[in-house]
Amino acid sequence: MKRAVAIISIIVLVAYMAISAVMLSRHGYLSGGATLRSEQMIYADSVIEKAIEDGEFPGAVLCVVRRSLDGESMGRVLYKKAYGNRQTVGGRIASGEWIADTLPMTTDAVFDLASLSKSVGTTLAFMTLVERGQVRLSDNVSRYIPGFKPWESKPERRGEPVEREQITIKHLLTHTSGLPAAIHVPSYLERYEKWGDPMQQNLRDSLITYLATEAERLSRPGEQMRYSCLNFITLQAIIESITSQRLDHYAEREIFSPMQLKNTWYNHIDEPRPYADSTRIAPTEVLEDGSLLYGEVHDPTARVVNRGVSGNAGLFSTADDLAVVASMLMNGGVLRINKDGLQGRVGADERVRILSEATVESLMHAPKGMEEHGRTLGWVDGRFGDLASEESINHTGYTGTSMTIDQENGVAVILLTNRVHPVDDGSLARTRATVENIVLAALDN
Repeated sequence: MKRAVAIISIIVLVAYMAISAVMLSRHGYLSGGATLRSEQMIYADSVIEKAIEDGEFPGAVLCVVRRSLDGESMGRVLYKKAYGNRQTVGGRIASGEWIADTLPMTTDAVFDLASLSKSVGTTLAFMTLVERGQVRLSDNVSRYIPGFKPWESKPERRGEPVEREQITIKHLLTHTSGLPAAIHVPSYLERYEKWGDPMQQNLRDSLITYLATEAERLSRPGEQMRYSCLNFITLQAIIESITSQRLDHYAEREIFSPMQLKNTWYNHIDEPRPYADSTRIAPTEVLEDGSLLYGEVHDPTARVVNRGVSGNAGLFSTADDLAVVASMLMNGGVLRINKDGLQGRVGADERVRILSEATVESLMHAPKGMEEHGRTLGWVDGRFGDLASEESINHTGYTGTSMTIDQENGVAVILLTNRVHPVDDGSLARTRATVENIVLAALDN
């Protein structure tokens, strides 16, 4: 009798494993055993090295991560390599000559993510509020920022009625709000000089007031896609209003810390810096005064007005940490992480849900009726190259950073460069697309 029960138990277990394997395979999870053909990846190396030689950027880190076999664990890093230099100069002296200071790129280098912050920082943090019912995508922005004016039509004839339409959260996340792309920081600061040194004033709150009451509404909400940093600065204000926490503190608590990210942070320039002296940070531009931006966000609105913590930029991270973020998203919002204390030291882990599967799915496709704009919630709906699947999203950063997540193939391509070092004159669009094509072609299932 006992033997029969044991045999039946084994049969049930085998059947369960077979069914599970089929289900996992349908979702691409079993593809985690794939490798990258080394003879193919030589082409990726050549493309990046040629771009460095041509002066497009001084250095780069390429990281390719594949979704885990179980669809829960950290993905398998198939390729990670550093190229060129993370620093070529230490600044410029008064006479205009460069201060030579070359440091090689390393795979653990920390990069200023620039606008990739919109996706990895602001969007992921914001979606936790949607999950908890604290905000809806269809809500008007004016619900959270009193006095936030709507779009208004401009009648061509006297007596013609004025149309008005409210800007919603969804409009902000998909860059269809009609807000301008950015502010001109020097002109913005001039407005406050009559009240003393602008840097001693609360420019963060002033900016939100400006966005609510003065900034132009250039098009009817939902009608055009106009990429705008101001959309995500507005989202930051909403996060901070709802949570009563600054964006960096909330994102750390709800997103970065639960995933045990090791080197992902915002640097508020009026507070103690969040990194150690030994941290290998890729510097960005040399400023007009000859100083080198190092560990402070490159974007002027984020740095000068928002003091380093901003919805549009300000996040620093590494290829390793972004691989964790990509793994979480490819896993549908879950991740297995090491347990605290002794259990973690002996390899014990636990399953942590960062975002719901429904939330992750909403990030992977443009909202219904907005497909023509090519934007999902906080991400770009598409791919850089030609070979990734249609189930792909990506985002870039002005400093030279990028990440593509191909959900169907279960692979993410992370390419981090310091394009704006030491001066802002490099280009990256073709390199991103070419490298992505090479990586997808190199996958060996």
